[in-house]
Amino acid sequence: MIVNDGKDNDLDTFAGLIADDEVVACLRDTSAGSFEAAASFWSVSNSTAHLTARMRELILLAMHATSTALNVDAIGRHLRRARAAGASDQDIVDVLITIVAVANHALYAAIPILEEEAERAGATGTSDPSLDAAFEAAKQDFISSRGFWNPDRELLARLMPEYFDALNGVSTESWKNGSLTAKEREFVCIGIDCTVTHSFPQGLRAHIRNALGHGANTQEILQIFQLAATMGLEGYLLAGRAMTKHPARA
Repeated sequence: MIVNDGKDNDLDTFAGLIADDEVVACLRDTSAGSFEAAASFWSVSNSTAHLTARMRELILLAMHATSTALNVDAIGRHLRRARAAGASDQDIVDVLITIVAVANHALYAAIPILEEEAERAGATGTSDPSLDAAFEAAKQDFISSRGFWNPDRELLARLMPEYFDALNGVSTESWKNGSLTAKEREFVCIGIDCTVTHSFPQGLRAHIRNALGHGANTQEILQIFQLAATMGLEGYLLAGRAMTKHPARA
């Protein structure tokens, strides 16, 4: 791999995003018009000044590292770029722990289905009333750390108390001990809840409300939406890399 050490190897250009002269040349030579259109689409979302380069890269890292995406190529790319933009390793770990619980969102639909089918089969589960005090304490801890409550968590807490306790721990860890500000972490949550691989309106609304409460403005949030749309370029970038490894035969 030949890495461009010139002006294109930076945070501000599409060629710098690719960071490989061979891939850039392959994509440009194959279709210059397509390359310029892709570059323009990427630039519009990344060149505005509403979010810092550090914040953009951390949000993109979150989008690609979340369990609904797991794009290994993009994870490595945006981890490197986040560091280059001034993010610390503590910032990066903060992001990666913040997005862990996104996989739990699927249970908000799965648990009610189980309950309905169990009831139909006459095999209803039971919850332990003695856990109510522990649940209320965990709920208040979550609200204190996160600033909101999702009622869908209540059924999980009552049916799977040990799981809920662990979920509550991982869901609040970065909010208690992480290096990002509360507004920055809300931006990360907005990012993962607005992507094509994980559109979660309920969470998105809560995190937009919280971000605005922490001083965010609509232009910052609109830029997050635009960053989410750049995930559409990933197939183009991945294929460009594959084309350089497996060039067309003459």
